[in-house]
Amino acid sequence: MVGATAANLGIGAVSITPAEVIAVLSHRLGFSLGADPTCQADAVLWGIRLPRIILALVAGAGLGLAGAGLQGTFRNPLADPQLLGIGSGASLGAIVSMLALGASTEAAVAGGAVGGVATAALLRRFGEPRSPDPSRLVLSGVALGAALSAWVGFLVFAADRSAVPPVEFWLLGSLTGATWRVVANALVLTAVGSLALFGSARSLDLMSLGEAEARHLGVDVDLVRSIVVFSSGLIVGAAVGAVGVVGFVGLLVPHVVRLGVGPGHRILLAGSALGGAAFVASADLAARTLASPIEIPVGLLTAAVGGPFFLALLRRNLRRQPA
Repeated sequence: MVGATAANLGIGAVSITPAEVIAVLSHRLGFSLGADPTCQADAVLWGIRLPRIILALVAGAGLGLAGAGLQGTFRNPLADPQLLGIGSGASLGAIVSMLALGASTEAAVAGGAVGGVATAALLRRFGEPRSPDPSRLVLSGVALGAALSAWVGFLVFAADRSAVPPVEFWLLGSLTGATWRVVANALVLTAVGSLALFGSARSLDLMSLGEAEARHLGVDVDLVRSIVVFSSGLIVGAAVGAVGVVGFVGLLVPHVVRLGVGPGHRILLAGSALGGAAFVASADLAARTLASPIEIPVGLLTAAVGGPFFLALLRRNLRRQPA
């Protein structure tokens, strides 16, 4: 994560040396290290790159954290916020909010959070962990997401193009609209949801033993599941309202982290947040530089990595099912 952040600060259409980065940051923080920064370096770094980097870290951390929480509460390795339709619901909420309240970032992030939580409430009905088919939840979420995505496309094409971002933003994601205001709004909502998820870590560990065992150990399974699902909806909604849909982060990152640190949710949640931040920041760096001056949607790059991983995971789980 630190390496991706440092690379994003210096690499781009305008190259900024490490000395200039230090000079700009120290100048903005009220003290001086080295020579005074140039106006160009200050404008590019503070006005464009730094809010974009922080937004990538916040969105990536939230998506990774939400994926780990959903996989834990449903005891389903295929659970992913985007595959389950929460991202599409958040997109729909953000668009409706922008059309009703005005084309502002505050409306998009707030509407995305409301849409994400509302979709999570629908998803909660399909989250019965006793189902013998672990694909049931995913298939239900995919169907729900497809229906919501259709409404997203309809509203975008029917609305004034100046009122909402284009459909590519809602389907593939982009960090081009990052500002300090967007960062602040997304950070507050993500922090609230993250605190609730971390507070449920011990209960998720007990729920991994089985629902009946967790109840015998004093866990209110229904309450914990509701907290995790709604918190994940809030986090994903804030991320989608700010950067659009960036898929497969919540699926890929928790699995990779679990291989390294084990299934304990306190460390798993923290590792998934850091891993998600590093993944999205790295993908955004690649999106800005691979085809420069053309910018690739960041969701294309995360899908290029996460799609094959999902297919392999799905195939493995289908093989484990009884004939």
